[in-house]
Amino acid sequence: MSIQNCLTRLVTAKRITQKQADDALALHEGLQGRLYPSMGPASAEAASALEAARTMMQAAQERKLMAAKQAIRQAEIANRMELHPKGKSTGLMSALVRDNWEGGASTGDAINVESHAESVTKKLLGIMNGTMDKYRSTMAGLRQDTDSIWNLVDEIYGVDTGDADAKAAAKAFTDTAKYAVDRVKREGKPLSVLDDWRLPQSWDATQVKKAGEREFLNDLMTEYEGGNMRVIDKEGWGDAPKAAVPGIIQNAFKDITLGKGQGTGAGGFSNQLRVFRFDSPDTYKRLMKKYGVGSGGLFNTMMGHVQSMAKEIAFTEVLGPNYQQNFEKLLQAARDDDAGKTFGQKVQRSITMNSPAAVQRTFDALSGKLGVAQSDLIAGIGGGMRNLQTAARLGSATISALPGDSMTAVLASNYNGIPAANVLARLVTDLTTNREGAEDLARQLNLTAATVLDTAIGTKRFDDDVIGQGVTGRIADGLMRVTGINTWTEGLKRAFSMEFMGAIARQADKKFENLDPMFKGFMARYGFTPDEWDKLRVAPQIEAEGAKFFDVNAVEDQRLADRLMSAIIDERHFAVVEPDARIRGGMTAGLQRGTIIGEAVRSATQFKSFPMTYMMTHLMRALTQGSMGNRAYRTTQLLLTMTLAGAATMQAQSLIAGRDPNPMGDPKFWTEAFIRGGGGGMLGDFVNSSVTRGSDGITQYLTGPGPGEVISATGDVAQWLSGNKDLKGKTLAQHIKAWVPGSSLWYTKAATDRLIFDNIQAMIDPQYRQSFDRYERRMKREFGQTFWWAPGDTLPNRAPDLGRAAGGR
Repeated sequence: MSIQNCLTRLVTAKRITQKQADDALALHEGLQGRLYPSMGPASAEAASALEAARTMMQAAQERKLMAAKQAIRQAEIANRMELHPKGKSTGLMSALVRDNWEGGASTGDAINVESHAESVTKKLLGIMNGTMDKYRSTMAGLRQDTDSIWNLVDEIYGVDTGDADAKAAAKAFTDTAKYAVDRVKREGKPLSVLDDWRLPQSWDATQVKKAGEREFLNDLMTEYEGGNMRVIDKEGWGDAPKAAVPGIIQNAFKDITLGKGQGTGAGGFSNQLRVFRFDSPDTYKRLMKKYGVGSGGLFNTMMGHVQSMAKEIAFTEVLGPNYQQNFEKLLQAARDDDAGKTFGQKVQRSITMNSPAAVQRTFDALSGKLGVAQSDLIAGIGGGMRNLQTAARLGSATISALPGDSMTAVLASNYNGIPAANVLARLVTDLTTNREGAEDLARQLNLTAATVLDTAIGTKRFDDDVIGQGVTGRIADGLMRVTGINTWTEGLKRAFSMEFMGAIARQADKKFENLDPMFKGFMARYGFTPDEWDKLRVAPQIEAEGAKFFDVNAVEDQRLADRLMSAIIDERHFAVVEPDARIRGGMTAGLQRGTIIGEAVRSATQFKSFPMTYMMTHLMRALTQGSMGNRAYRTTQLLLTMTLAGAATMQAQSLIAGRDPNPMGDPKFWTEAFIRGGGGGMLGDFVNSSVTRGSDGITQYLTGPGPGEVISATGDVAQWLSGNKDLKGKTLAQHIKAWVPGSSLWYTKAATDRLIFDNIQAMIDPQYRQSFDRYERRMKREFGQTFWWAPGDTLPNRAPDLGRAAGGR
């Protein structure tokens, strides 16, 4: 009896569905076609039938596992939502990002998708063990090995290139992908059993559109007919019938050019991205160079795939294999619960960004839905404008970060019983004399720096998201690298996490009830029980640099280890303040890229995510945790500490702008220091912009720096054309400076202002000297400041007068 007749009888007997029969037949035909060249028709028929039966049986077992895991994860989160003291909506939010109400003690589990995804990413990077570092871009993105990296493709396909670096990287990448696949399959993720997950495919919509549908179809059909590429049916069970191949390729063209399949999840294991299977490395290279990553994008594609796999694992292990479905059911339960809340309760959950709408925005930000452009043109204009603003205005972000981060790191360390001096000392050592050793130890502890992923993460701290692509994106990326913000940020994150691992190791010989009170508070906040602590503390430790560190890889209970790493990353968000998916979703109002309103909102909220994050972390913790007396103490401590950071920032910014330090005896100095340090939150942005540009500053605050500058410049030009206003050199210089990348770079800012922008003003304004003098008098009158490199001077007249900092006005 043929397999087709057998399947027909099974369907008639209702032992399988017609869909299952069609899948089995497609799989059988695909296998038979590949087996036929090596055996006779009868043997191929029998062998493929057996293989199809085995595959379908395996698929049935996987479906059962998926259903079981789906139910388990849904029950876990539903229970967390039920137990959370602030309601189901907040409970569901705590499964996506860090719980800003810190309700883990009530729910018994505080693991969340975002922190867990970062933890898994670091685990995957640890498996790769630095073998991909050779292919990273260097010199602020100006230099990269874009030639020999293609040897890596050959090595992954088993072709010996004689390149030892490529061979090691290929093995590491293959091992990493296998680990990720095995892990996500254990959680019931339904993957194609035929899929080798060898290399990621990254089809570039712009390149595909440029070639056109006919050329794209011809190229892929040539590879298919040449036996270099297979085309799989939609479900991924086997080779598609030959007659269906052209239609599948045409559909792929539409999906790629329209952006379908993006933003519906992490995408690391999407079968939709696996329709084409390359049997030859040359085929992969030809098609990816023409329609995908090009000559310089393979590294980012591969590392992006690692991140994508990690996020998919995190979603699956927290929310279940079909996490979209589980999320929708749980969100509906949160909405039903929210409907019964009082007005005051609804106001509270909205202020703390825990409403059902905020939960939806957060999920969309995490899954990537908000990043899918509805219009490439609109997204390009809006994103390009923001990229240029980033490059022009964040050149001195490091000056703000150094004192601010040092203070937040001290606060976060003390809150968890970690010696703050150890964190700062490790940071200095790791950034100066022990950079290589620090990275080696970090790999062992699953703390590999995210900078190996080759993105300018520094901007993520001050903007709504990582900077965009294209020419303006690369400009912003390069400028942020040369500021040093990336090195500083990753260094502090790693130093804090390492010292946290050291603190756990030092507590390991103590029973739960005897733990240091601050560290015990950490364990309680994240729902760890005495029995769970006993399981953690018996894990073997790592000895390095004359000290012991907790080794998360030695913990037998994987789920328990994951919860601990998620908790450590959550606490690190207090040491280095950077926006999470909750903030990113809020800053976009839940609107997608590439829409007029979506881009307008993104531009209006540019650079505002940082103060919002500060309020959702340190300020909320100080105002909500512990007794009223404890809250008052911590709030006062926080404001005083951050005011000191603001004072240091102000003095540093004065020096790099050519001014002497501010007189610290002036009460106005401390008012502004309070605002600059974060104590005044978003008010700081408003004051700082409005005092420098008057009404223009208010406009830029409300509409965002990019649109605000366009509106301001347009208004000035209109006034000049109508004869109602002179176009002053100072005004023109300000407008130009607002768009010039690197104009605020902290170590060249004074020279740039004096030698470039002052000269632009002097060339246009015949009264430039009087303008400079008025500016100096104004700074003296309103802020008590004098200049060590005065406006209009080619060279500085003297060194900065540091003694002025101690005086009054």
